[in-house]
Order: sequence, then structure tokens, then C-alpha cells
Amino acid sequence: MFSKTSHFGIALGIVLIASFVLQYKLNVHTDPKNIYSLSMFPVMAVFMIVAIIKVSRNGEPFSIREGLKTGIGVILLGSLMLWIYMIVHASYIETDFVDKLALVAEEDLKKTSDFSDEKIQESIKFLKSNYKFSIFIENVFKSLLSGFFFSLLASLAIKSKIFTNPKNPV
Repeated sequence: MFSKTSHFGIALGIVLIASFVLQYKLNVHTDPKNIYSLSMFPVMAVFMIVAIIKVSRNGEPFSIREGLKTGIGVILLGSLMLWIYMIVHASYIETDFVDKLALVAEEDLKKTSDFSDEKIQESIKFLKSNYKFSIFIENVFKSLLSGFFFSLLASLAIKSKIFTNPKNPV
């Protein structure tokens, strides 16, 4: 099981990093209305579902627990790879990346919140000092939440044999 999870997780990580590099080249990686980041959710779902299907067909009895472990493992490995790349990117490739994120966050806070300017500046200062943790929460934690639900739905569908052909039982 771990082998399939690691293969799909590494492949997902490579795809996520390639997507981030593409966004960087197009200079939309700090845009709050970035469509590329939204388009990666179906890609992540496909990687998880295919990994869960591969695990379900290995001859052992399939359980929802195995499906959840596989899906969450794939998404965790892929999003951790992206997080590490983003830290390297912010530290060595684009050293003003955190400042650009802070400007976007400041504009967003001014538009959508009732915070005073002091509170906004305090929040931006916290973001800049803890950007590694902020990026971790933004990428890894959100991916794990969505990965849990995708994995649960896929595992339930496979367990209930909704998608099996009655003429060709699995």
C-alpha cells in the first residue's frame, strides 16, 4: 500500500510544483483570483482516486480505512513537497515573495475586514515573521481537509461497488 501511495504522492507533488512554477512564470502566483490554483483541485482528486482504486484492486479485502490512508497519504506527500518547494522558492529564487504575499493580504484585509490600520499592520507583521507556518496552513492543512473528503467519498463508492459492472465483478 505504501508503495502506491508514495508513487502517486510524489507524482502529485511534481505536478503541483510544476503548476506553481508555471504560475510564477506567468506572474500570477500572488494573484488572489488565481484560477490555476483552483484547477489543481480536480487534479489532486484524480491522483487520490486512482491511488485508492489501485489499492482496492490488490487482492486484499478493501476497507474504508485503507482508502482514507491511501488518499490522505497521497495528498500529504504531494502538498508537503509543494510546501518545501515554496519555502525554497521564497528563500532563494524570489526573495520578495513574502512581501508580495503580504501586500496581497493587506489589500484583502482592507477590503473585507473592519480592522483598524494598526491591526492590519500587526497581522502583516505576523505573516512576514511566520510565513513558513502560514504557507503550511494554506497549502498542507487545506489539502488534507479536502483530501479527507475526496478519499472518504471515493472509498465509500468503491466499498459500495457503485461503479462495478455486474457482468464483470471485481
